[in-house]
Amino acid sequence: MARLAAILLAVIGTVALQVVAQAVVLASVRFIGHRTRGATELRRTFWISLGAVLPLFFGHFAQVGLWAGFLVFVGALQTYDDAFFSLVTFATLGYGDIVLAPGYRIFGALAATCGSLMLGWSTALIFAAISRAIDRGRA
Repeated sequence: MARLAAILLAVIGTVALQVVAQAVVLASVRFIGHRTRGATELRRTFWISLGAVLPLFFGHFAQVGLWAGFLVFVGALQTYDDAFFSLVTFATLGYGDIVLAPGYRIFGALAATCGSLMLGWSTALIFAAISRAIDRGRA
């Protein structure tokens, strides 16, 4: 039961960080869209894209940090460096050079599931934010 609660907290924390990054993306793209209204389409697209991608990149970096701290806290990994390398799990690459002990492998699977969902959510958000901002620039 304690593991289930810990997993639930890690997932809630991951989603909360995603929502914060999403809010920053929306504000950033809106701000950049207004500031680049008279710019060429290439320049406008570049800055809007950068304004959408960078907050999400740092948001995912924070999410991986959260999972790394969680893995050290529950004892699944010994060092934060090893745990932070779990980015490969979060990104669903899974090199296999750092493996969780059998009793903790469910955490790796859930981190990969969370990462897959967050990366997909980010992809959809980037597409929507950029499309909307560019369309507003044409109007």
